[in-house]
Amino acid sequence: MKKFKRRSARMNIRHFHVLTGRYIRQIVSNLGTLIPLLLEPFAMLLILYLVCEKDAFTLKEAKSITSANVTIFVLVVMAALMGILNSYREICKERDILAREVFGGLDLTAYVMSKSIVLSIVGALQCTILFGGSFSFIDYAFPNPAQAFILCLLALILVNVCVTNLGLLVSATLKNSESAILPVLIIIIFQVVFCDCLFELKGGADWIKYITPSTWGIAVFGNACGINDWSPKFNKDLYAMNPWIPIFLLLVFSFLLLALTIVRLKRTYRQKD
Repeated sequence: MKKFKRRSARMNIRHFHVLTGRYIRQIVSNLGTLIPLLLEPFAMLLILYLVCEKDAFTLKEAKSITSANVTIFVLVVMAALMGILNSYREICKERDILAREVFGGLDLTAYVMSKSIVLSIVGALQCTILFGGSFSFIDYAFPNPAQAFILCLLALILVNVCVTNLGLLVSATLKNSESAILPVLIIIIFQVVFCDCLFELKGGADWIKYITPSTWGIAVFGNACGINDWSPKFNKDLYAMNPWIPIFLLLVFSFLLLALTIVRLKRTYRQKD
């Protein structure tokens, strides 16, 4: 097989449109893919209903801080979980087809962008269902409801997008979906352990939270709910942070992971003959 011609760094817009349309049709026409995507947020919503305390945010007392943190933790980690589950197989399962298309002139930037955009739209819809549905049994008692709703929904979506792109990077690095199980488990564990919510982090572990997407989603929720004001004995630095800073950092992480995925694939296929 001949080595493919090196393409310009500029994304091929035509390829992007074709690939995006093809990927959407693949999802919509395949019930085995579509139904799990539709059921995911409702399954997560049911779990949230079972584990959360409905009045955790309305009491605004010191004893309810733990319950409120648990609810925030579950919401944000679920958004991250949906992101990784949606994306970790998407590239490695198409390795054989992708190799042929790349040698036929496929633009890899367009390919990765189409995956990320479509999965981000799916993730945004899932997060909207999850967060919107939670209002049916949770009163968040936001001090500034309109702004808080927008910030929290945006944070959930960006956590989902960030972990989705992380899943694409894992998928681009590995040759088959079976070998992705261990990295996926590690990513999920990182979102749970190093999110600086349920576990007290000390020493080097405290620094890992700054590169953990769920940390920044939780920071937005903690600020929007004003949890630091519930008790003089509770004060978390990330909850006192301007919520637009975590939003910005999640955007940066998302673009960085997307760029790394593109670079990884280009290096992989540049070496093939």
